[in-house]
Amino acid sequence: MVDADKPVVVFCDVYPEIYGAQRSLLELYTEWHRQGRYRLHFIYPVAGELSEAIGALGIGMTHLAIGPLLGSYNKRLLGLHWWEYAPLARELLAHSRALKGLLIELGADLLHCNTDRAGLMNFVGARWAGCPMVTHFRRDCSFGRLDGLIHRGTTEMIWVSNRVRAEFSRNNEIEKLKGRVIYNGRSLPDRDSPGTRDEVRDEFDLPRDAQLALVVASFDVRKDHETLVRAAAIACRQEPRLYFLLAGSDFTPDQGRRQKIEGMVSDTGLSGRVLFLGHRRDIGRLLRGVDVLVNPAKEEALGGALIEAIGYGVPRVATDTGGTAEIVPHGRCGFLVPRQDHKALAARTVELVRDESTCSAFRRNARAHFDENFTAARCAENTAAFFDEIIEKRCVG
Repeated sequence: MVDADKPVVVFCDVYPEIYGAQRSLLELYTEWHRQGRYRLHFIYPVAGELSEAIGALGIGMTHLAIGPLLGSYNKRLLGLHWWEYAPLARELLAHSRALKGLLIELGADLLHCNTDRAGLMNFVGARWAGCPMVTHFRRDCSFGRLDGLIHRGTTEMIWVSNRVRAEFSRNNEIEKLKGRVIYNGRSLPDRDSPGTRDEVRDEFDLPRDAQLALVVASFDVRKDHETLVRAAAIACRQEPRLYFLLAGSDFTPDQGRRQKIEGMVSDTGLSGRVLFLGHRRDIGRLLRGVDVLVNPAKEEALGGALIEAIGYGVPRVATDTGGTAEIVPHGRCGFLVPRQDHKALAARTVELVRDESTCSAFRRNARAHFDENFTAARCAENTAAFFDEIIEKRCVG
């Protein structure tokens, strides 16, 4: 039972599906709900997998619909036609009024926006309600002037990595940034369960001595599966036992991205060596059965699959982008390679699957690094301490 005197924390995410950022949100609020740390309430514009998962926890929710232009942030808002700005302003005004009324009704002490998109949509309404707002910044690319607007509009920021924070400061020429760096966390209840090496190979009819490289990424252009396929072509020629497992959904129209990558795999003669697994809910089981995790992304603020991999002690080869170096210290928990360098990606992957002594050291180091920095409990505690400071300042003010 949550104490009625506990602060009211309202949180918001605009995406209906559970991507990496939404998985991090679930981890955080599941932990707080279990602890009874706050009185929690979720605001969502579109129903879907995320709202279902939060509803299953027993957390109160409100559906706050948004207009089509306001909802097009990642797709079109950077390039609207001039005649669309007036309708956009009307949508923002209507949404801000509705949000203001809801925050006042709930007695909200703090609004947490899980992505910069949510922060951009909500800061006007939060200001009208006199409610502090924290925006989570999880992006490893610049949206120009919109980024400066997000930073000015929000009360405080949470940066998912030091590098993302530094890049934002440089891109926007802001010397003193709001907020602090708090790493995402993961709970891995099956981490110490028995390994699934033979089980995973049997599932895909692969030889028991097959070396498996797992890629966990949606078929988004930022994940750069093109570089992965080029690397796989080299690596599979050099190591006959090597297979690549690609786990992830394609949210593009008509599965266009996945079809393109499947075509590349076929054209390079990799059919049977690169397997498409689709959306999987058993990533932990897969990680306990593979030899290496490969992340070819050209944009990655703080990869959730990389965090899970170090928790399970899986050696990694990843591109040096965003906060990846903070999850995968080069030469200690895995190898980093330059973005879009398929030759380096292939060479390091082959090196890892052939060098058991290095892999063993990486496994030990990775688990210790996870325990020190990336558990769900640590993320929840660090974030709660930050939220409590903001709420206390509001009460004193």
